[in-house]
Amino acid sequence: MWRDLFATLRIEDWLLAGWIGLASPLLGASGTEGAGPFDPGHPIVGAFRLVAVLGALACLITRTSDPGPASEGGLIERGAMGLLAGGLILVGVSAVTGLALTEAGAWAVVIGAIVLLAGLRIRWPALPTSVRRALVTPFILAAGGIYWSVLDGVTNGDSLLGETSGSDLRAVAPLAGFLLLFSAVYYAMLVFAPRQVAEREGSPISWLARFGVFALSLVFGLAWLRPFGV
Repeated sequence: MWRDLFATLRIEDWLLAGWIGLASPLLGASGTEGAGPFDPGHPIVGAFRLVAVLGALACLITRTSDPGPASEGGLIERGAMGLLAGGLILVGVSAVTGLALTEAGAWAVVIGAIVLLAGLRIRWPALPTSVRRALVTPFILAAGGIYWSVLDGVTNGDSLLGETSGSDLRAVAPLAGFLLLFSAVYYAMLVFAPRQVAEREGSPISWLARFGVFALSLVFGLAWLRPFGV
């Protein structure tokens, strides 16, 4: 059973786990990522998130060139596109604030992106699934980093159970349950949705296993630097 679940994990799952479990805590500790997802004056992270949004948009406006069933674009795919649209706004706003762009600079980026994506759509209206997966992967990582920074701010850099024992567990359980539910909603919008747009695949059990890896990576990412006083 465990071997089967392990086999459902893909390279995107491991990259996301490493990003939120290792890279995001280190970036946060160094001050590169900032204390929050909408902090201005972090051009490196802002530029990465901007590239991530462009990649996801490129995937969204193209179709796959790989052969598949004619009914592939069903309710799940249309729902995933709707969720992805909301995620694009979130990450896009974070990118603009991170770059600390003026209004004119923001409009220049928007117009440049429209021209770039229009040219891509004309030149390559269909792309292999492997390329589409690669296009959305930076967006998945950027979204995961944003969520890690949100949780790090909520917990003030402390593990949720760091000072909890015995009878206090009952008080912590509702908060832990809420965070788990919120994490599931966030995962559906900013991880599941773009990956379904790139390639519709995976059973409910496989996605549950992938979400489990995501959740464990979040917990690890929030806790492993604490012994070092960070």
